[in-house]
Amino acid sequence: MNTVLFNFHDLILIITAFECILFAALIGTISPKSLKTLFFLGFLLCHALIPIHELIFWGERFRIWMLEISPNLFFLGSYAYFVDGVLLFLFVKTLVIKDFRIDRRSLIHLLPLLIYALHMAYSFYSLSHDEKTASIQTQHIAYSAPYLYFDAMGRFVRLFYALACIIIIYRYTQQLKQSYGTLQHTTLIWLKMVVISILALFSWDASLLVLKLYYLHIDDFNLDLLEIVGTSSYHLTFLTLNLLIFLKLSIFQNVALVEEIKYDDRQQEEEREGVNPELVSRIEKVMQETKIYCNASLTLDDLSAAVNITPRKLSQIIKAQYQKNFYEFVNTYRVEEAKRLLKAPEYRDRTIMEVYLDAGFNSKSVFNTFFKEAEKMTPSQYKKLNANFG
Repeated sequence: MNTVLFNFHDLILIITAFECILFAALIGTISPKSLKTLFFLGFLLCHALIPIHELIFWGERFRIWMLEISPNLFFLGSYAYFVDGVLLFLFVKTLVIKDFRIDRRSLIHLLPLLIYALHMAYSFYSLSHDEKTASIQTQHIAYSAPYLYFDAMGRFVRLFYALACIIIIYRYTQQLKQSYGTLQHTTLIWLKMVVISILALFSWDASLLVLKLYYLHIDDFNLDLLEIVGTSSYHLTFLTLNLLIFLKLSIFQNVALVEEIKYDDRQQEEEREGVNPELVSRIEKVMQETKIYCNASLTLDDLSAAVNITPRKLSQIIKAQYQKNFYEFVNTYRVEEAKRLLKAPEYRDRTIMEVYLDAGFNSKSVFNTFFKEAEKMTPSQYKKLNANFG
């Protein structure tokens, strides 16, 4: 009766796997069927398999139970280490890239998984039943050079994909500024928090393999330190996935899609052609006479329709003529409008919020940032200064 079936670390792994399965079932039920949903579900299921694999391989009680059934059940969950980073990468791409499609070239992402599967087929599954059982009971395989090298490959592959997600989000932010006059900051915060948290988790896991490879090199494994680093990874995974679930259920929104960046010869030729002064004049006339920038949801497509220029050409003109992206260009006009309103007698009793909303801003922080950059003072200071002169 005093036998301990599970320790605290085992319970963390069990809860993590259960939460991922439960959340995947919820998302699969309520979310529309799409590539984005499938990749997200796949990522969650990978993080149900990973704690199950860790539990079976390192949990003393579970290891005995699984060996009684079949040693072939071991390492099945380890394949998830070669897939979760890819699924995260593809999820982020489908989340932000318009008309993203999977083609035959995408199969290259499965290459590390295939290499690992071939390695395991040769080095483990080809062994006799007794040899498999012995290698697991003694855990000799866990500290063997071939397994550690392939295990490290899996951890660094997923780290590579997490870094690729950071790059995608950075490029996405830059493209939003080329196409939208307002950014949805809650969406960007959700994306950044999730990916940065997962990057931290993957980095920690990779550091564990670096430590193991170092000990392999000196032929002296510090098992106590490895246990501390390994079990702390379980807790970090638990916290990261709970953060993901919380953000997904609370502040996640559909994000504005952008075109995938493809910098081609035609774009280079257009930039070398220079700027047509007539088109610049047309843009400025529309901005000044219609005050289209006061529309807080103004997009590049909206302005291009108003000036009768293609969005691509309009973006190229703004970049070449003003050395700004669309987001900066529009907010420059909004700052000028806010300055006019702050000095206007009819706005003397209006609040700063009313001013920036009427000027086209929908965020106080963005308004303050652009205003202080332009005037080297806050909007309140500007209003007070001009009221005194008035």
